[in-house]
Amino acid sequence: MARASLRFLFLDGFDPDTGELALRVGYMGADPAGPGLLRIRLHLGRAGDALAPLKKELQTHVQMPLPPLWDRGLKVIIRAVEDELATVEGRHPGRYTWVQTQVLHPVDERRCTLNHPVQRQVDILMDWAQRLEQEGEPRRALEFLERLLLLSPRHAGALAWLTRLLRNQGMVAESLETGTRWAKEEPRNSEAHIRRGEALLHLERPKEALEAFKAALRLDPLQAQAHLGAGQAASLLGGDPFPHLDAALELDPVFARAVLKETFDHRLLLPDPGGRVHPFDELPALLGVSGAEARAFIEQDGLPATPQGDVREAELARWVAIQNRYLLQRAALHWTAPTPRRLPELA
Repeated sequence: MARASLRFLFLDGFDPDTGELALRVGYMGADPAGPGLLRIRLHLGRAGDALAPLKKELQTHVQMPLPPLWDRGLKVIIRAVEDELATVEGRHPGRYTWVQTQVLHPVDERRCTLNHPVQRQVDILMDWAQRLEQEGEPRRALEFLERLLLLSPRHAGALAWLTRLLRNQGMVAESLETGTRWAKEEPRNSEAHIRRGEALLHLERPKEALEAFKAALRLDPLQAQAHLGAGQAASLLGGDPFPHLDAALELDPVFARAVLKETFDHRLLLPDPGGRVHPFDELPALLGVSGAEARAFIEQDGLPATPQGDVREAELARWVAIQNRYLLQRAALHWTAPTPRRLPELA
């Protein structure tokens, strides 16, 4: 059976009111399920060995003693914290932000941030993030990038990387925040604006998303992804998406058609209190298809509908127009808006 091994120790912060120093230990256990993590709190300012809880957890979970590098490093950190506590401003939590940037490797001092200049600490944290992502731990990698940005808040490379990781992890609001910071640091980077636009679309803020995609297109008019995003934002707002969608199809037809068929959102986010709604039973006759085909349009092809299958006429018209214009169905759908139940009054 493989023996457990220690991977890293990083600190989550210090609370001057409780005297708790929070840290996490990453380890690779004998269990093949994958890496493990220990959360530990050390209580400073008390009699006895402050490192005793950590030593106990290591013996319990990995049957290993405290590595000498961790012993020395933590004692240096604890001494610095206790010296800070003794000052006039020692109870101010903001004075301990530096604690969160510290990471200790069990045997390699070159991969420990302690006692290094800020730029070297940034490089060390970047290296940790790269290794963790390569090892299939993107969430752990993003935690190291967040710590890097405490040291270097305007690091464009870290902001870009963190934005992508957050996006891939489905953390949309967080990716918008870092993407906005990235775009501010690199305003001429079209990808930064595209990532902002994507996050804004997910958060149903299409007006802001449209501006972000337009900013990207001012920098790179041949960016198919930005055209698709702009078309999507315009469509959600009830505007004309087709100039942007046509451009995307011309630039990258395979990618654009895949987006339109698989992920394009055909809803209209603007309220339509007076708009007509068609119950599901009307769809087969309206579209000239079978009931099963109509159901497939809703379940597989993105036709917006309520849980009962009712479809707003405005959304049906938009969906049919996109399906027909870009040949997304096997055959064109022959549909036009039916005659209104009540003709408008003539002047």
